[in-house]
Amino acid sequence: MALAVAGVLAVVWLTGEGCSRKETLTGPPPGFYVYPPLTSPENVIRAMVLAYVRRDSAETRLVYDPAYQGISIDRTAPPLDTLAFTRADEVAHVAALARNAGVTGVSCELYPTLVRYRDATDPAGWATIQNPLGRILVEGAVTYDVDPSGLTMEFKFVPSAHDTTSPTDTTWKIARWFEARN
Repeated sequence: MALAVAGVLAVVWLTGEGCSRKETLTGPPPGFYVYPPLTSPENVIRAMVLAYVRRDSAETRLVYDPAYQGISIDRTAPPLDTLAFTRADEVAHVAALARNAGVTGVSCELYPTLVRYRDATDPAGWATIQNPLGRILVEGAVTYDVDPSGLTMEFKFVPSAHDTTSPTDTTWKIARWFEARN
């Protein structure tokens, strides 16, 4: 009986059918998946990739700073195509992947070596990781295959809060993302 109740509660939670739910986030209940703690920019990238592959918009929301700004530029053909993204856009994208029955699989390669550095143009305390992602593949009725060749990608991280559960006393968030196809 307890297992049946847990199953029904999980279905209710996953479908967003519940009382006083103001926004619909997709993904498993908290604690269902183990994500790396957001105690370093490297772990934030790892958590972002796992959340994307698992189509977990609740975790996706956690890795982005509320003031997040993303920019994507395609320089391969005129006219120059520039797109801007917010945290809400990133969360909505992952939620849409989860809701779309035509999506049969999502994969995203993360390079094993993540090089973190400090960009002199960033505010104090920020960190940068460049080109951490390889091929991104969304499979289904329509397949999207993002090849990283000719693509420059840069993630900027901001220390977000003092967290007493963190060994470093700080958690991190993605504050900026820039991508250019050359």
